[in-house]
Amino acid sequence: MSSSLLGSAADPLDAPGASRSHEVSVRAVLANYAITLLVPLVGLVVLLRGWTITAADGWPAAVAAVGIFAGGSAAWLHRRAWSPALVQLVSWVAPAALMTPAAALGRLSADGLVLWAPVTTVLAVCLMLTHQPMPGTSRRRPRPVTRAGAPG
Repeated sequence: MSSSLLGSAADPLDAPGASRSHEVSVRAVLANYAITLLVPLVGLVVLLRGWTITAADGWPAAVAAVGIFAGGSAAWLHRRAWSPALVQLVSWVAPAALMTPAAALGRLSADGLVLWAPVTTVLAVCLMLTHQPMPGTSRRRPRPVTRAGAPG
């Protein structure tokens, strides 16, 4: 754009050192991913270990265990500032959509539900993390400056 239209103020995003100051380091990205995956992975380990130790079986216990896992994962992702739609999608919609055909065909046992529903949730979270921007990385362009010097 022409500088006469925007005024004489320089765009701070076009400065030579601006790109370095706005880059997100690989360490920050990996730390965000690890923190986000922490609770679902720990919940998966605790669920599988608890299911094995208690020798629980049957559909009511499996549905309750998976429901508690989904609720804990959803609460954590909500706390991590995920949108409600994404929280619902990864915590129960994706696992339900993938488990329903196998259950309807009689190919899914209660033990299979306890294993595969939480694994599906963790994998869905991993997939969604690849499409979510890091907090603080959205770069807004400054508003144009008018001749009077006030933002227009």
